[in-house]
Amino acid sequence: MQITKLIMWLIICQIPALAGMGAVRSNMAWYHSLNQPVFAPPDWIFSAVWMILYILLGIVGYLIVRDGITRQNRPTLVLFVGQLALNACWTPIFFGQQEIGLALVWLSMMIFVTAWLMKRLWAPQHQAFWLMVPYGLWLCFAWCLNYAVLLLN
Repeated sequence: MQITKLIMWLIICQIPALAGMGAVRSNMAWYHSLNQPVFAPPDWIFSAVWMILYILLGIVGYLIVRDGITRQNRPTLVLFVGQLALNACWTPIFFGQQEIGLALVWLSMMIFVTAWLMKRLWAPQHQAFWLMVPYGLWLCFAWCLNYAVLLLN
């Protein structure tokens, strides 16, 4: 039963990637036409990093509800699902709508909700907290990149 729950969370955490896939593919020429900061990584880095991060997020989702949904873990689960929903919207905003400024605001909300989630995970779920650290760091890097692209364009 636990392996099924883990697989379910690994699949759920792929939804943000699927939500933005079409917007990225159809707007790469636009993205490449933008002035990029010197620290912008090559395209393949984004795919590799997000693949790893979505797997880590799937494990975090599993750890949150491993023993079932309870009154104690429900607020944490809501934050976790909330940050996934925010994540699913960023790519369509940035790439699909080409709204660089709105994407930056959205990313700021993602960072806030992720930090709040990590604070909630610290005491009861140290493992989940540490699995969230790479995601939090990547969001901060993405914010810097998004901000730089906004300034340069």
